[in-house]
Amino acid sequence: MGERAGRAGRIGRRLLGLGCVMFRWRDRGRRSEAEFAPLQRRVRQAIEAGVAQTLCKRSAATCANLLDLWPALWGFLRQSGVEPTNNAAEQALRTLVLKRKISGLTRSRRGEEFLARGYTVLESCRRQGRDALDFLRQALQAHFGGIAVPSLVPSG
Repeated sequence: MGERAGRAGRIGRRLLGLGCVMFRWRDRGRRSEAEFAPLQRRVRQAIEAGVAQTLCKRSAATCANLLDLWPALWGFLRQSGVEPTNNAAEQALRTLVLKRKISGLTRSRRGEEFLARGYTVLESCRRQGRDALDFLRQALQAHFGGIAVPSLVPSG
């Protein structure tokens, strides 16, 4: 958005600058919603200005989507352990995406889903310090035994 011309571009650059402020504040130890309230007001004003501008429909739609996701944008303030970016998720997917591009492992939708789910299990178990083979064994035993399957959602 910041690379667009006119008002939409100015709003995009403003949002980018406010994002930099948000990271700076977080890096300096601010963690509560009260501490971020002034910044949240400025961000919301910029997003609402993006919705109100009429020259770039794409920017207006993006800003409208951001308003719809407003609580999620600030989830890192309410939930410890939640980061304000999705960098970790993108890094976790990088290996899978590169392997798929290089080798073309699957030729069907079903194969792609199998591969994606398998990597989800492997990466989730790795991040939780769990043994993936043990998880798969428990899942298969539960499935064939007609009982509840184990969860990949971390406890606590």
